[in-house]
Amino acid sequence: MDSDTRSFAPEAKFCLLFAYRYIRLVRNLIAYSRYKPIHPPDHDPSFTANNITVIIPTLEGSGERLIDSLESIVKNAPHQIILSTIDKNREKAKIIEMSMQNRGSKVEVISVPTPKKSHQIAIAVEKVHTDIVILADGDVLWPPCLVPWILAPFEDPLMGGVATCQRVQAPNTPRISLRYIWWFLGALYLERRNFDCTATTYMDGGVPCLSGRTVAYRTEILQSCMEAFVNETWFGKSLNADDDNFLTRWMVTHGFKTYFQSHPDAEVLTSLEESPKYLKQCV
Repeated sequence: MDSDTRSFAPEAKFCLLFAYRYIRLVRNLIAYSRYKPIHPPDHDPSFTANNITVIIPTLEGSGERLIDSLESIVKNAPHQIILSTIDKNREKAKIIEMSMQNRGSKVEVISVPTPKKSHQIAIAVEKVHTDIVILADGDVLWPPCLVPWILAPFEDPLMGGVATCQRVQAPNTPRISLRYIWWFLGALYLERRNFDCTATTYMDGGVPCLSGRTVAYRTEILQSCMEAFVNETWFGKSLNADDDNFLTRWMVTHGFKTYFQSHPDAEVLTSLEESPKYLKQCV
């Protein structure tokens, strides 16, 4: 009897794991199909583009991708854009700042002595005077009508953070190549993430992680947590805090709502490494 039980145990465990995986998949498929994005109000929205400051933490402070990203953001007409870089690359970022200002866009460059994303975000947040902050990576491309959609959930006064749908830009590499395979893996990763976040948002209103590629927060919430953000420690040692996970935890533990806007008008394009470095972006 005991030997039969022992021999059956691995099979039972496999069956349980198999059942869990596909019950979860079916549940998520149902939730995904029933999800509805929050539409912008028809009249008198609480917030508009003039209530937004966009913060872009960037190490290089320059480059074609950053310029393309800025141009797509400028089309959404935010009140201000802050490029937060490092002292070493400040002058390169200043060239972009002047170029954008000559076109009538309000862009400001600030910097920190050493590369640390949490510090780059924190000094930028100090300079914000609008109601909403959008954190964005320097390689994302926004659709021209993103702002009304990312602001729509903030009609709820308890809404603290709103994440966007993300897809990978089409590659300029042959389909039969290692680079294309890495691109394809990245595309699958983001599609799966979009699926999971959409499903969980429908089920309980929660988001597993508010991705920093493009995410909106109430300014007052960010300003209240920056000290904890830059001074986060683990067993007494300072951490190079990850904004995605830290800020998501902060929203949950302090009773603020989060939302995932899954809609073509709230969809940003991003880039992932087309090499084994892509694996680091999944960690």
